[in-house]
Amino acid sequence: MNVGERIRQIRIHKEFTQGELVSGICSITYLSRIENGQIKPSAPFLEKVAKRLEVDYNFLVDADHEDIEPKLLEICNRYKNDNIISEKDLSSLELYVRDIDSILLLLKAYGVLIYYHSRNNNLLHVEPIVTQASQVIPNQIDPEYTEDYIYYLMARGHYFYSKQDYMAAHEIYVKTESLLGLEETPQHASIYYNLCIVNKELYKDKSISRLYARKAYGISLKFNLEEKVINTLLMLALLYQLDELFDKALECLQQAELGVKNNNNSMYLPIISYNYGKIYQGLKDYTNAIQYFEESLQQSEFLHQKSQKIYTLRSLIEVHIECKDWKTVNKFMDEAFNFLSDSDVPDAHVQLYGFKGKISKLRGDYYGYEKYMQKAIEMGLERKQYPLVSKLAHELGNYFFDNRAYKMSAKYLKISIENSTN
Repeated sequence: MNVGERIRQIRIHKEFTQGELVSGICSITYLSRIENGQIKPSAPFLEKVAKRLEVDYNFLVDADHEDIEPKLLEICNRYKNDNIISEKDLSSLELYVRDIDSILLLLKAYGVLIYYHSRNNNLLHVEPIVTQASQVIPNQIDPEYTEDYIYYLMARGHYFYSKQDYMAAHEIYVKTESLLGLEETPQHASIYYNLCIVNKELYKDKSISRLYARKAYGISLKFNLEEKVINTLLMLALLYQLDELFDKALECLQQAELGVKNNNNSMYLPIISYNYGKIYQGLKDYTNAIQYFEESLQQSEFLHQKSQKIYTLRSLIEVHIECKDWKTVNKFMDEAFNFLSDSDVPDAHVQLYGFKGKISKLRGDYYGYEKYMQKAIEMGLERKQYPLVSKLAHELGNYFFDNRAYKMSAKYLKISIENSTN
């Protein structure tokens, strides 16, 4: 890659226009000729542009890859071990990954980039990086690179799970499991936990999820992985709650709460309160459910855990629908849609339109019911929320059948069957 093309790529990556980049340095025409490879830039020009782009001079002029690769390896290993990366290092990694030909470094670099952006919910930004990675990384990797290949696959699984494309995430985690050795390691706990959460989303029967959760819990205890123990107990509590095994759910939640107190980790407080709310909601003790959900909302704001907020709002809407408190339902519905205008949570959008349909039907607005249910199903298909689509389409298909609209009934029952994962 010549220096002009490198300047152009870095400029675009940094979101500079040509005028913004060279303001006070040179003319736009001069920059255009450099970027098009028509002329070679002067050293003073390169120094000034490198400073404005916040990159090293040698990086800008395309230093020898043998010089840059150790630096990229250092960036990747630091993030992999400590989850620390500067904006400058992240930018360097995104730019240089296009020129890397070492399989080991490709696995590390794409693993770090995909993990970083999916963990920070930069899903639109990382989407082309995920596509690019799949085009340059082979499907079969030399056994000596297995550890880094697993890291890369786990990053891809995290991305698809964050996108709530659970089928794609499941396929990746199953492949990752097949690469594990027979001897149990902390890595086994992570993979079993991930298989637990994707199976939870895909299948109505939670027994497979519980199996993976218990395997993850046992290994986490064995290696004294305190956070993984807490996470797995919280997941087991949720799985038992979904199967209406509330005593077991409470037992797991109380164990998790004790672990949180021992660790003095306030990050878990909104999740603990939310799970207590879900258990009491399942028991139809709506007074206690509302109390815990509202506590979770307050803790989410205090701890800046915005992602937890939408799930709590969704549960509050469900509870107040059951209580037929329509004023409060509308209040939380508005708050949820306002939240989603800034933060995209695909399944929450779909479920909220499903709630709108349910409310319309309860209030005798059957046109509104059909409209909102159809919108929820359409949005669910677009966002690959297949289990949720199947459930909503089955309900709408039965509604049309009961009203003798047999063509519409057949259409939505077919959609339900096509999207069922059971």
